[in-house]
Amino acid sequence: MNMAQIVATGLIGTVLCVLLKKQSPEISLLIAVATGVFIFISLCDKLGILLTLLEETAQKAGVSEGYFAIVLKVTGIAYLAQFGMQLCIDAGETSIAGKIELAGKIMMMIVSAPVLLSLLDVVMGLA
Repeated sequence: MNMAQIVATGLIGTVLCVLLKKQSPEISLLIAVATGVFIFISLCDKLGILLTLLEETAQKAGVSEGYFAIVLKVTGIAYLAQFGMQLCIDAGETSIAGKIELAGKIMMMIVSAPVLLSLLDVVMGLA
């Protein structure tokens, strides 16, 4: 799916949501969620291509697979947390959106802890 198709899908979903919001807010919310999920799923093929390209580049640059995997995990967590937050905000659940944001930040810290510990080892070894 190219960018024009993604924008068209988003606009169609938005128009449907606006038209149905007063008559049936539940259906409007379902359309919004379905549109977002459809767009996300349509990007998965492109993400696979990007990941392959990044892995090849990291190997050529001599970046450790462990560090590269951590960067990918943190990036994935950030994108998923943002996607979940936006869905909750669209549904009017800002409180839940805030909890998803907090969970995303904590998960990113947990996943990136080995890099932080490695950095601290290097710094303490220099002192």
